[in-house]
Amino acid sequence: MKIHVYILRQLLVAFLFAVGALLFIAFPGIAVSTVHKMPNVDAALLLRFLPLVLQSLAPYVLPLCFMLSTVAVFGRLAADKEWIAIHMAGIHPLKTLFTPFLMATGLGLLTFWMVSNELPQLKKRQKDFVVNATGSYVENLQPGKSSIRFGGFSLLAAYRDEGGTFHDVYVRLPGESRDYFASSANLSLDSSGQFLDVALTDFQIFTSATGEFAQDGSSVSRVDLTRWVDQKEQRYDRPKYLVSKEIRERLATGAFDEKKTREAKFMLHYRMTMFAIYFLFLVLGAATGLLMRRGTQLGALAVAAGYGILYYVLSMRLGKELGRSSSLPPWVGAWLTTIVGGGVGACLLRRAMRR
Repeated sequence: MKIHVYILRQLLVAFLFAVGALLFIAFPGIAVSTVHKMPNVDAALLLRFLPLVLQSLAPYVLPLCFMLSTVAVFGRLAADKEWIAIHMAGIHPLKTLFTPFLMATGLGLLTFWMVSNELPQLKKRQKDFVVNATGSYVENLQPGKSSIRFGGFSLLAAYRDEGGTFHDVYVRLPGESRDYFASSANLSLDSSGQFLDVALTDFQIFTSATGEFAQDGSSVSRVDLTRWVDQKEQRYDRPKYLVSKEIRERLATGAFDEKKTREAKFMLHYRMTMFAIYFLFLVLGAATGLLMRRGTQLGALAVAAGYGILYYVLSMRLGKELGRSSSLPPWVGAWLTTIVGGGVGACLLRRAMRR
């Protein structure tokens, strides 16, 4: 029992360290991407948006961190001669995989739950958050601020009075090649918070194509905030954006056409592989750590990272194409990389155990 507790403790420490290290490396890129999506909002909203971004990375970061921790623990056991001591104590080598197996099961169930129930609708939640944050930014402008820019929308004014009205205004609306020059403008959000109403009075329209001004009185234009957040309109009825329960219900009722049926079946199997990937990475990680005991741990960790990158590239590229192919069952594309990787890992582990 002591050996299992010892290995589990080492695994947890190495896993937490690997997660922290990867987040430290990825955080600058995540922060830049977040600021790019919401350039005008305050720091508090940016910090609230970061967890949504991190959730999308979890199914890929957690398995990789688990494999790196497995490589580190078994590599250190071999390098410090503790692996020999385990053999001399009469403990079967495969028994050392018991606690990593339990940890893989727990992480696998967590990841499977995430990809089945939470992550399919994450992109929509991110989009809704950015839209709401933009609306909040417009409604709560800092005192004296007389300019607004986001997406294709621009508003510049000479000043803004205490009632929130902009005076001597220039406006450019998204998707238009015309410029508006108005004596005043008022902004308001509709009840849904997705549309920004721009009310202009005593304005002129300048058309760049003709170089002419056109006089007008007053007008209200509506800006769809969801369009600038996501330039190409997403359809959230695709299988990748549906939770697994919804996919099964629609498959049972025949709601999908032939193409979407294949995509839906592939997606269900692909999500199941996110549970099995931990056991694949356990076998590969333990074997790599034991086989490369005489080298540096940095080399073993680099090899393990290469396994992870190769797996994700093959699974997300080759597997998806095979899953969409009409000549093979959808499950083949989803499971092929995992099955082949499992065979390679089993051979490496057998070799490591015999040494």
